[in-house]
Amino acid sequence: MLAGLGPILHLAEAGALDLGRASDLVTDSMAALGVEVDDLEDYLDKVAETASSANTDIDALMEAMIVTGGKFREFNVPLDEANALLGVLANRGLKGSQAGTAMNAIMTRLTQSSGPAAKGLEELGLSAFDSEGNFRGMEAVLKDVNEKIKDKTDEEKASILTAISGQNHSKALSAILAGLGDEYDDLKDSIQDSNGALEQMRDVMKDNLGGRLENLSSAFE
Repeated sequence: MLAGLGPILHLAEAGALDLGRASDLVTDSMAALGVEVDDLEDYLDKVAETASSANTDIDALMEAMIVTGGKFREFNVPLDEANALLGVLANRGLKGSQAGTAMNAIMTRLTQSSGPAAKGLEELGLSAFDSEGNFRGMEAVLKDVNEKIKDKTDEEKASILTAISGQNHSKALSAILAGLGDEYDDLKDSIQDSNGALEQMRDVMKDNLGGRLENLSSAFE
């Protein structure tokens, strides 16, 4: 509790959240992702960098993490990749639990050994798993899918993406693939180099008259 208090307070200030909401977002997403307290500052730095670099905010991003964090954890998706994928979705209007639900469904279908998604990947000559049965990673699989469909007709693309993601989430899969080039790579690079991003965001949010009045009120108390 003591180790996590400072980062959670900074998150509340950076995201303009009340402390209870910030605490819920942190503890719930940590549980979903399997993040330990020792890694909390690094995790929240990545969240802050994503929120400042993509079209989302801390609340919506962490809400998405809560929904899909279990799948990210199950398949060992690194935090920088997870944040970048959700950032790409946010840039196309898919945020919060909606983004988390879509990502969860896509990952679930991508890793099924049978069914429409498996057949769709097979049609492209792809598999989500290597020869030893290990998941090759979301980034690797999605980039391979993107490469394989680039010369397909619009009708063929729609059919394959629907098979892979399901009728309800083909829009989300299309959104991810559309941003999987320089946009994704640049965002991921910034997230990887995000040390201190949370405190920087917090300082920016507090560097105004409201922040100074709050500090003055605290001093009086």
